[in-house]
Amino acid sequence: MPPLPSEVWKHFRKSADKSTASCLLCSATIQLHCGTSDLRNHIKFKHPSVDNKKASPDVSKQQTLHQVFAPRPSSSETINQALANFVVQAYVPMIYSADKTRNCE
Repeated sequence: MPPLPSEVWKHFRKSADKSTASCLLCSATIQLHCGTSDLRNHIKFKHPSVDNKKASPDVSKQQTLHQVFAPRPSSSETINQALANFVVQAYVPMIYSADKTRNCE
């Protein structure tokens, strides 16, 4: 099965000899070498508004600074909370001893 054509071809037309492509937005002629990288770069640098339309949905997924640097519970707080939830939900009796040297068996 042949690969799908690149989205970049919406903005270009290949020449008859297939060695160049013409931009449909500005009529610039781009040499074709081994792929669509030169075509993508032309769109990216010469027509950024066209390139940004493709990228704009991803921008909404980016986290804000408040989300990135929000205070997070320490790992001991998380473990304590998980243990407390387990004890409460499973009705497990908890033995606590102030003597840390004593082994509970």
